[in-house]
Amino acid sequence: MSDPVLRPATDADLADLGRIEDICFDQDKMSRRTMRHFIASASAGFWVAVRDDAVIAYVVVIFRRNTALARLYSMAVDPAFQKQGIGQALLARAEEGTLDFGAPILRLEVHPQNAAAISLYRKNGYLEFALYPDYFPDHSPALRMEKVLVPQLMHRPSPLHFYHQTLPFTCGPASLMMAMNALDPAIEMDRSSEIAIWREATTIFMTSGHGGCGPLGLALAAYRRGFGAQVLVSREGPLFVDTVRKPENRKVVELVHYDFADQAAQAGISVTAGAFGIADIERHSSNGQMALVLISQYRIYGDKIPHWVVVSGFDDRFVYVTDPDIGEDDEPYNGSDCVSVPILRHEFDLMARYGRSKLQAAVFIDLPK
Repeated sequence: MSDPVLRPATDADLADLGRIEDICFDQDKMSRRTMRHFIASASAGFWVAVRDDAVIAYVVVIFRRNTALARLYSMAVDPAFQKQGIGQALLARAEEGTLDFGAPILRLEVHPQNAAAISLYRKNGYLEFALYPDYFPDHSPALRMEKVLVPQLMHRPSPLHFYHQTLPFTCGPASLMMAMNALDPAIEMDRSSEIAIWREATTIFMTSGHGGCGPLGLALAAYRRGFGAQVLVSREGPLFVDTVRKPENRKVVELVHYDFADQAAQAGISVTAGAFGIADIERHSSNGQMALVLISQYRIYGDKIPHWVVVSGFDDRFVYVTDPDIGEDDEPYNGSDCVSVPILRHEFDLMARYGRSKLQAAVFIDLPK
């Protein structure tokens, strides 16, 4: 029997792909619309195995802009052609495509009862790193696995326990909870805490909707929960005030800022104004502090929105970031895509500057000495 040919999928393959989905999966099937989207997408790799002009297997890998992480979204082999090395060939092609895209880590989720797939992944060097609860339609958890494709270049940090922000404006509280939990596992990460921290730390007046949290508010929230806190910010005075059009709203932002500044001074929270860089964040992290860093979502999602993330580690090439936002509901991402994501150092340096003024802000927390 001849070896199958591996090639990129096309719209002409949709009928065969739909047949494979129906045969291989009882639930959680890809729709034709989803397949067509991946075939056309510049941020996905979709390859098929063809024998005698028929598609008999496929693999899909998706990528995130400006991160060094890829996700094996789905792989299936027609049962009539299984145990012939086709899954192995597709997995190798997926890894090649991931490296071609510039991502040195490939992650995936697999059903704990899918022994054949788990065996294949383990044989190829994939390691289990977490369970994602209630992932599949039958409420089973997903086993998270990953492979570092260029291991000699990377020194991976231990992943944080992930908390997905439940509201568009609570990235700061979600990031703070993950950072506090990393230092003290007894810290609960739940929605009540998320909302409580947001109420304490809100400082930004949005043009529409609810406001977000600034560095002083987050530092004070950490301090009230028994943590030490320090703040670096690129300039003095109220932040984001230049984006507030109405004078009365601008006054509210200013009042909140100066009230927070007084509270921070009384609490002994160090606030340093002036430009800073990755080396400064890394120095604090090497001292055992967890770093919350303000970034612009533009370089990941294309949205010009300020956003808080947790920095969980560094190596010579990458900054490792845990992002509480998994994207929009129609994007095929989940918490596994957001934990300890490697971002090239120069790319992170560009991300960690918001708006025309290139605003920088970071909050560092640690356990009291």
